[in-house]
Amino acid sequence: MLGMARHTYVLADAFTREKLAGNPCAVVLDADALDAGTMQRIAREMNLSETAFVVSSRRADIGVRYFTPVHEMPLAGHPTIATAHVLREAGRLHDGTSTFEMPAGIVPVECGEIDGSPGYTMTQPAPAFLRSYDRAAIAAGLSLNPADLDPTLEPRTVSTGAPMLMVALASRAALDRASPDRAALFADPQRDFISVHVFVRDDDRPYAFLARHFSPPGDVPEDPVTGSACGAMAAYAWSRAVVERRAFVVRQGLHVGRPGDVYVDLLGARDAIAGVRVGGHAVTVARGELLL
Repeated sequence: MLGMARHTYVLADAFTREKLAGNPCAVVLDADALDAGTMQRIAREMNLSETAFVVSSRRADIGVRYFTPVHEMPLAGHPTIATAHVLREAGRLHDGTSTFEMPAGIVPVECGEIDGSPGYTMTQPAPAFLRSYDRAAIAAGLSLNPADLDPTLEPRTVSTGAPMLMVALASRAALDRASPDRAALFADPQRDFISVHVFVRDDDRPYAFLARHFSPPGDVPEDPVTGSACGAMAAYAWSRAVVERRAFVVRQGLHVGRPGDVYVDLLGARDAIAGVRVGGHAVTVARGELLL
């Protein structure tokens, strides 16, 4: 044990008010002494969809780095919500807006209330609408038929800081049946997306959309609740007038037994979206030390 470095971490569930629901994230505090390779190995050890590392920043109030088990993310939603929650509990963030520096840039993060409970909201950058994909090929990669995909929205990569393929489905039944062949879905080395987000319009009581999120081989197969993807999805759906209201709730995680709610609010005009506010709740589940 002599000379062993100790690093405190907190396990928090994001996008939920209930423990053991939503999306779990390990938040490693005071991680300046860890290099990127060690962070990646810790994320692989945690084996969660993402692990957050709090580092120093000269440009923002807080510096953060987010790693899946196989790569670093430029921007991510649920680790931001979890990190804000952990830092608020530790007295290092207070009500109001702070700035987080991550590889995608400087992101405003607000600590306040959502639906009467302590909540956290990040403002993601304006969306970039990138490459479109063949409907039949994407359907096959999801073990679906082309008719299971929404005929009005082509599969398309959208990024609010992290590029993800948006796939609108035609029914709740198709959402339930989706079973990705990940080797096929992520086979193209020239693809411009990190992961795949499938969603279907709900009835607004109380959710506007239901969603699922599939990660590439090596990562957690189905990410329970994804803030960055829901932000990009909201921008895509609103830009195409799939939903009229600019603020609504997305439910995700039902298919892996970890339901969570993502609150989104579109900024700017429908044809010139300036950003996406993505928010939710979080709860602390565990605290521990890494002994390295």
